[in-house]
Amino acid sequence: MNNFDYNDRSEMDSMGDELYSVPVKAGKRIYYFDVKATRGGDYYVTITESRKKQMRDGSFTIDKHKIHLYKEDFQKFGEGFREVVEYIKRERPEFFNADGSAISSVASSSESSSYGGGAEASTTISEDDFFKGL
Repeated sequence: MNNFDYNDRSEMDSMGDELYSVPVKAGKRIYYFDVKATRGGDYYVTITESRKKQMRDGSFTIDKHKIHLYKEDFQKFGEGFREVVEYIKRERPEFFNADGSAISSVASSSESSSYGGGAEASTTISEDDFFKGL
């Protein structure tokens, strides 16, 4: 279990030059928000969800899902994302802290000791911080 590295990016997208990257650790998952440029100089964003999975033989593998977000879709994507977050805030306000950040579903280290599991550290990102790069 100690040999898993969230920063293992060996299967990086070969298309485009990476200009900027923001990793967001969230329990057993990490999300990468990467700004890349095409040969023509256009920017696009790749969003990669990376999570570790334990195989039956005890080894680990990294499961990745990636989407590409192109400049012509930045605004619509941002609007749609904000809309669904606002819906969740209205319907389930208990999911959010007073500052608007989401409450982590990952147990803190003191809570995890009572469950016998070792929870990963969690980093939250505010909605405003998420959209600064879009």
